Amino acid sequence: MKHTDSISSIQMAIIIASSIIGVSLMVLPRFVASKVGEAAILASVVGLLISFLSVLAITLLGRKYRNYTIIGCNRLILGKFVGNLMNYMIILLTIFLMGLEVRQFSEVLASGLLPNTPIEISIALMIILCALVGFRNVSTFAYIHTFYLPFLLIPMVFFILAFEDMESYHLLPIFGHDLSFFEFMSGAFEMSSAITNFFVISLLIPYIKDNESMVKNGIWGFFLGGLAILYTIIVALGVFGVKELEQIHWPALSLSRVIEIPGEVLSRVDAIILITWIFAVFTTLLSYFFVIVRGTAEIFRTNRFAFISTIMIPIIFVVALIPNNVYEIFEYVITIAKIVTVLFILLPFGLIVIGRFRKKVGVQ
Repeated sequence: MKHTDSISSIQMAIIIASSIIGVSLMVLPRFVASKVGEAAILASVVGLLISFLSVLAITLLGRKYRNYTIIGCNRLILGKFVGNLMNYMIILLTIFLMGLEVRQFSEVLASGLLPNTPIEISIALMIILCALVGFRNVSTFAYIHTFYLPFLLIPMVFFILAFEDMESYHLLPIFGHDLSFFEFMSGAFEMSSAITNFFVISLLIPYIKDNESMVKNGIWGFFLGGLAILYTIIVALGVFGVKELEQIHWPALSLSRVIEIPGEVLSRVDAIILITWIFAVFTTLLSYFFVIVRGTAEIFRTNRFAFISTIMIPIIFVVALIPNNVYEIFEYVITIAKIVTVLFILLPFGLIVIGRFRKKVGVQ
């Protein structure tokens, strides 16, 4: 395809940050704390470092093969058969992840803002909203992320007001209680599995005009998004403690309900945070949908993005309805996200190594 539009590496960094800050923000503190207890902060840092390896590999791959997306790199380096097999796997896993995360979104919405609205309505509306954006211009996709990023950081400001409710003993000991290395890494991997949506940048590589700055700005974008997630985990753990976090389905939403504005200027802080969180969910799901639509279009060598978007709406909707309850949602998400994490870390590194051995030239 001829690339008629472009984005900057700074816009790519913004896309990474706004994609990471999404659905996982509401539930991640519970996931990590239930695995490693008080070591949640340290495990989260290690988990971020694991995910950082994937970001680094994707940006390094993009700098070498700047005219190819991950779909094109798979075909070029792995061959047509194996490459397309990997491409189908990426699209399929992304469809499942998007379906499960939009289901999580609808469950949170039903418990906090729209209790009388059927979850099917919330699921359908969010998927349709993503489909209506259109995916012909990559620059439009980047502008949407850029516009919404300030709104995504609003909850971080409100969470400062929860500092007075934090207890230092909830954060200690930082290494947890008698954790084995396997248990600790399980919690770290939980963190990595929750922020795989930055993979969208692997389909933006040919459109980045200042390719040489891609690695540096990619690191900054990941740092911003990861810091927001880590900050939320620290505040939630400090306020509730491990035992209480394990009993809360949506820790960030519960955290917003304990916040009190001085002078009682605002009585429903949780409603404001939930509304801004909807923006974060939208940008995250939009990144998933971008991978699905643009990736499928490149696999079949077509530019009929509107047609592909329309086809994907009922498919993702059906996937979202597969789990019967919140607990099944968590089980499905954890299982698939772990597979995706391994794939998204090993694949770009593998392509760099195999491309070197097979002497596949990216940029002279």
